[in-house]
Amino acid sequence: MDKSSKAGKIAIIVSFAVAMNLHAAENKNTKLEKTIITSTGFETQLKDEVKNAYIITSEEIKDRGYKSVTEVLERAPGVYISNADIFGSEKIDMRGQGAYAHTNVKTLINGVNLNVIKTAHSGINTPLNLIAVEDIEKIEIIPGGGAVLYGGGTAGGVVNIITKKKPRDFYLNASSKIASYNYKDAVIGIGGLVNDDLFLKFSAKAFDSKGYRKKEETNGYYINGGINYQISDNQSIAITPSFYSQKYKNQSGALTKKQVNEDRRQSSKLSDPKVYKKFDITLDYSLKLSDSYEINFMPYYLYTKFKKESKKEEVFSDKKVGANLKNRFTYDKGELIFGYNYEDVYDKIQNKDELGKEIHSVYFFEKHNFTDVFSFNFGGRYERALYDIKRPFSPRFKRPASNSKKNTNSYAFEITPNFKYSDTGNVYLKFEKGFVSPSPQELVDNIKIGPDNYEFQLNNLKSETFYTYEVGFKDIFFDQFFSAAIFYTDTKNMIYRRWTDYNMAHGNFEGKWINIDKAKRYGFEIYAEQYLLDNKLKLTESYSRVSTKATLQDGDNNTYEEKTTRGELTGVAKEKFVLGADYAPIKNLNLYADLKYYSKILNQKREKMSSKTLVDISAKYHFTKNISVVAGIKNLFDKKYYSYYETTGKGSYYPAPERNYYLEFKYNY
Repeated sequence: MDKSSKAGKIAIIVSFAVAMNLHAAENKNTKLEKTIITSTGFETQLKDEVKNAYIITSEEIKDRGYKSVTEVLERAPGVYISNADIFGSEKIDMRGQGAYAHTNVKTLINGVNLNVIKTAHSGINTPLNLIAVEDIEKIEIIPGGGAVLYGGGTAGGVVNIITKKKPRDFYLNASSKIASYNYKDAVIGIGGLVNDDLFLKFSAKAFDSKGYRKKEETNGYYINGGINYQISDNQSIAITPSFYSQKYKNQSGALTKKQVNEDRRQSSKLSDPKVYKKFDITLDYSLKLSDSYEINFMPYYLYTKFKKESKKEEVFSDKKVGANLKNRFTYDKGELIFGYNYEDVYDKIQNKDELGKEIHSVYFFEKHNFTDVFSFNFGGRYERALYDIKRPFSPRFKRPASNSKKNTNSYAFEITPNFKYSDTGNVYLKFEKGFVSPSPQELVDNIKIGPDNYEFQLNNLKSETFYTYEVGFKDIFFDQFFSAAIFYTDTKNMIYRRWTDYNMAHGNFEGKWINIDKAKRYGFEIYAEQYLLDNKLKLTESYSRVSTKATLQDGDNNTYEEKTTRGELTGVAKEKFVLGADYAPIKNLNLYADLKYYSKILNQKREKMSSKTLVDISAKYHFTKNISVVAGIKNLFDKKYYSYYETTGKGSYYPAPERNYYLEFKYNY
């Protein structure tokens, strides 16, 4: 057992011993008074939410020196960021999705789907880092499921990033940060009520940095605006546009073992400059027809683009146009939520391929309280997807043009009985069936029809389906919050690409998309937080463990034994532990510390990458009511680790940053 693994397990034992033995009965934990939107689509107090959910507030974000969404989520319970620090390749993983994380964890921004539909484009995943952390109001995390409310791709869970847009009195804030690797930024935000009914806001950020790897550079900017108008006592409308642009120069590739030993910060295989852009705008209209019935209508537009500057053909864009119509009807014994979702997704990729997917969904979800103790939650969803796939003639591959259309139908449902045994505690049982419908690219095979000739052909691919069984509870003991869940997920008809007949002369493969069976994921999650020493000290602990097993067969019961897929799923962090401490020893001074432990992870070559334990510390001091300074150290003990590595052959290593520092000045009015 290596040192970091020992340190992580010791930290788990010590922290939970502290959590179980230290408490202050005179303190009041306000955890359950927080509100959450993602669980129902409408604002609900956490104490009324049946299933376990986690909320990261703006207060928790702003004082730890985070520069990206991935840094924020690395501290979140049960969340693992694979390929962190490799810009454009980061993936959010929850509950052991591994290599399937980019299609099995749904990431939202203000309720709008941020995931891209094309699953096999190298280096392009959910563009979660094209959001400025300074503009985040909170992040809501629901582990495992959410298919009834949010459709396909939720086996691992749902992450909803909510930006600042609620009306408030006049405010002005400005900040500037400097950090290791020549990082510097400037941020400004201003907003307020123009009158009793109209709220306006504007924020902007500019940043510039060298990379941890030599010669790497990145710079960009973010602009966000907002209008919120209270039309009457019962209706309001909000418009929120934002634009983000980032340019990455000289992004470095992997190093060999020899190069790592010489200088782990050196560059290798420098890539062309890349530009990432995102523009989104939402219109949020709310109408309360009565005390028991409310409607929300949200049309939206989201556009993401990636390109290499020197190669015009190396372009990827993802455009979404959609609308969500949701209704909530409350009655004396519960509430009924129902709605309709429309989304038209259009991707352009290299070789001028065009991939379209138009989605129509209807759903309902009801919570019925039979008694003060027992409630029954159930719901269903029907999704119809219409595909339009256009592939132009390819002279290089001697492949004719192809225009294909197809429709698929998918279903989801959930049943969750809940037992509320006290004002603060409940136990729930959940059964959920969800799905992952195919992307347009996956519905078309590349088939060899001659010695050097290929053509695209539609296949009979089915949607992936998953079945989740979960038991969980949450409660406040001696004013200290505690939650836990045990889960088992059985996934069938996993979508897998099988390559055959490689044509070396033309650089082409025969490739078929097939459904293979099956993957099992099971584990548990624990979260706790305590307020101690008259609320001067807050401790948080989270521990998650997941195991996976896959048996891969096609429809003809032929078992595939490829090394990259046999047995345990690759890219899964079996264990994650996070210990956080917030301490205010004196007036105007706050101290923060986080310890994060990750167990060994199986890479794509089925090698076990080393476990790691990372510690970050920071401090915030208020000079005046309006002026403060934040300083911190990330990777305090200078752990030498890698975002990803393989040892076979000469080795393939992506070094992660060593100990680094930051200093931030803030003004808030």
